[in-house]
Amino acid sequence: MKNITIILMLIICSISRGQNKTEDILVDSNGKVISKSKIKNTEKISSEKTIEMFYKYQNNIEKLSPLISFRFYQKTPYYKFKEILKEKNKSCGKLIEKTLMKSETSTDKKSIGYAYKVTYQNIKTVEEIVLIKESENDNFQVYIYNIKKAKN
Repeated sequence: MKNITIILMLIICSISRGQNKTEDILVDSNGKVISKSKIKNTEKISSEKTIEMFYKYQNNIEKLSPLISFRFYQKTPYYKFKEILKEKNKSCGKLIEKTLMKSETSTDKKSIGYAYKVTYQNIKTVEEIVLIKESENDNFQVYIYNIKKAKN
């Protein structure tokens, strides 16, 4: 067989100061680096952090959108979710506080359900949020979000 120069694509994960960073490194058959390119930070986000960010970004759909599962958008299209959030924010007012009522984790640890009592400027609600994880390497994302007026 003739020697053929083969270009290999390697993904190298390196840990730097407690953060995972991923690089695409293109090398030739002799191991010479042809090019390097950084890929987004792959830091893991806990389910609690996902919830915190979900409430923090309720007025900013662009920042909120990465926290939402594609499965959520299969049931509620992006444009509809954007309209719903806008109306919710208008009628409920500013978030005052949220209190965890209960949480439940699935046996495979790939989904977690939360129930919160939430006080907004204009109304008190009970909100159900279910987070899912598509695979072990993924972060938790919002799969279900239900809101209803709290009974006094």
